[in-house]
Amino acid sequence: MGPIMEGGRMAASVIERFRELVVDESDPFYFDHPLDHVPGMLLFSGTLDLAVRADSARSRGRRAGRVVAGLDFTRFCELDRGTTLSCRPVPGRNRAWTVAARQGAKEVCAGTIAFTDDTSPSPAPPAAPAAIPPSRHAPADLVHRHRPENILVGEPVRRGRGVVEAAVLRPPGRERDAWTPVEIVEAGRQFATLLEHSEHGRPMDARLLWVSLRLDVPFRLAGSVPLLLRWPVARVPGPRSRCTATLADASTGADLGSLAYEAYAVDPERYERTRSS
Repeated sequence: MGPIMEGGRMAASVIERFRELVVDESDPFYFDHPLDHVPGMLLFSGTLDLAVRADSARSRGRRAGRVVAGLDFTRFCELDRGTTLSCRPVPGRNRAWTVAARQGAKEVCAGTIAFTDDTSPSPAPPAAPAAIPPSRHAPADLVHRHRPENILVGEPVRRGRGVVEAAVLRPPGRERDAWTPVEIVEAGRQFATLLEHSEHGRPMDARLLWVSLRLDVPFRLAGSVPLLLRWPVARVPGPRSRCTATLADASTGADLGSLAYEAYAVDPERYERTRSS
């Protein structure tokens, strides 16, 4: 996926990089259905790609093993304005980058993206093997997707009283390809959305407005590894929706990473008021 194009200052050193975000409303993945704003997944994908390219030069070809990121979404990213992405190195001996997306003088998304060297450690054995959940797609309305090929999680399965799990699914034609962070993050977003409706009773017409994203996942994972998302049944009190899920190897139960999402859930009337203010 390549959602960004070269900007006028991209030829500068790795100390500072800029790009203009390409927003293609005909893209079947990012614009699965009509939207009145640039989706958060496109902002994440664009800033990640910019950081990957900058890090490749700075790290002198060392392969990335994991990606650790934290992004905050501070305002709507509008479709009728240009969006500039920036990437600057965090001082010190690290592979960390400060990233941001701006429209004019206003910041719409900002945070950090860091990479670790690929040391390929052997995963610790799990306490008990996990059963692989059914791979039937989750209902489209529960994950806010329209195209069946864009549904990246299976139907949820409750394991006892304390855990809900869902398989991570592959888009058609990508069964043999490596898992990408974008696929994993989108699967986690769908899982969190599904839980808001199925576990927390949100109305089906509720809109979930991203506030923050946190992740620690493998940067590139073999496509042969079956994945699942695991959520300990819990509801964090407060006005925001919060979901923290574990990414696991479905065949062994071994933990592979974590994903955390925060959003505001609003009804259609409040959404329209928010957009018109």
